[in-house]
Amino acid sequence: MRALFRIAAVAVAGAALYFAGIVNSIILEHPGRDGVGVVVLAIAVAIAILLMALTGTGRGDAVAPMPGRAWFVRATWGFVCVMALVGLGWLVGMPRQHSLDWTPYHNDAIALNECAARLVLQGRDPYTDLDVIACYQGLGIGPDRTTPLRRGAFSEVAIYPSDDQMDRVWDERASGIGSNLEFVWRPSYPALSFLFLVPVVALGVDTNYLYVACLLAAMALTVARAPRTLRPFFFTALLGAASLAAFTVGGSTDLLYALPIVVAWMYRDRKWAAVPLGIAFATKQIAWFFAPFWIIAVVTARGWRAATRDMAIAAGIFAAANLPFLLHDPGAWVAGIVTPLVEPMFARGAGLIFLFTNGGLALLPQVAYTAAEAIAGIICIVVAWRTRRMSPELGAVLAIVPLFFAWRSLFSYFFLLPLFALAAVARMPLGQLAFERARRLGGLTIFAAPSRS
Repeated sequence: MRALFRIAAVAVAGAALYFAGIVNSIILEHPGRDGVGVVVLAIAVAIAILLMALTGTGRGDAVAPMPGRAWFVRATWGFVCVMALVGLGWLVGMPRQHSLDWTPYHNDAIALNECAARLVLQGRDPYTDLDVIACYQGLGIGPDRTTPLRRGAFSEVAIYPSDDQMDRVWDERASGIGSNLEFVWRPSYPALSFLFLVPVVALGVDTNYLYVACLLAAMALTVARAPRTLRPFFFTALLGAASLAAFTVGGSTDLLYALPIVVAWMYRDRKWAAVPLGIAFATKQIAWFFAPFWIIAVVTARGWRAATRDMAIAAGIFAAANLPFLLHDPGAWVAGIVTPLVEPMFARGAGLIFLFTNGGLALLPQVAYTAAEAIAGIICIVVAWRTRRMSPELGAVLAIVPLFFAWRSLFSYFFLLPLFALAAVARMPLGQLAFERARRLGGLTIFAAPSRS
């Protein structure tokens, strides 16, 4: 029965991330509101719970004794079921409302990728030809959906430019006054981030439906990978981790890399798993954080030769997807890919940095957060290596932990962690569920209590 504990723990962590994300959004919209510490603590606790849920091999957990009394198990799964209805509500409400602003272009990742896809349809290179101001004017949105930079008119801004400051500079640049130094203007992701959108944009379909479809596909594949008798619990937990549905419907391009990462991680023992891994690498840079943990897991199971082969295939897919743009203008492509690293971006996020940007603590030099991120990354790799046989699935969450300490630790980095964790649990050798014991302990799903039928 320990398997039910693992699954429920992931769902509870996802519920914590859901509430943390809502509070984070409120504070960003209305600076000065209380709750910064709660957001940071909730994300940290959620990560700790996820790591706990992935500790061990999981062998035989479907029949192993579960800690806790029946009332606690029943209460936990009752809460998960309630949150599952919340997650389901977000998915059902998708056609009517994407988020509180009632627009499909919730952030610059969505907006710029769509404009990049339109340029590809015109036979143009987005890394050289994209004009952020013309793009946004065509989409009917403004500078609040951009990524401002600490230079030009914003060079003296300490924390983050206000809406009035961004509107003023945006209007000046749109009217031809000065050059755009203040807003990220080119695609800052690998090419598949917008190439996947080309057929969707060509058909005139809202690209957010593609992102939701990727989430649903990742959920379905995770449930299918799970032991048959545990599938209702996995499905309930995926919905109960309400951060997944809410912030995908709210607008996120991250599902384009998350879906292939889920497939690659769950089936990493197969030779073809390097293909979805390469697709993820060629879609978004955050997927690169999974590389060392993938290598550790594959080396442990299949050896160094298999790991080297897989990484070579993944690198080849990355190169093939980006080659046309690299050949057309190498400088522009490299500048786009390294934008998150080299451009002077403002501190932003829901991780530790949130205490400094919105919590009243004095902002430290950027190098301090970079050092903390690097140290955390090294520690996570060491932990993954030392526990590679005892807890082989930890890497699914450890890969993202360093970003909690980064100069930019956006909430979008964390809300998908329950999906990765449940994908990792699904590949554990859990065994099959003992129905009668699960019933006595109070295991519930949004369908019913378990029964022999």
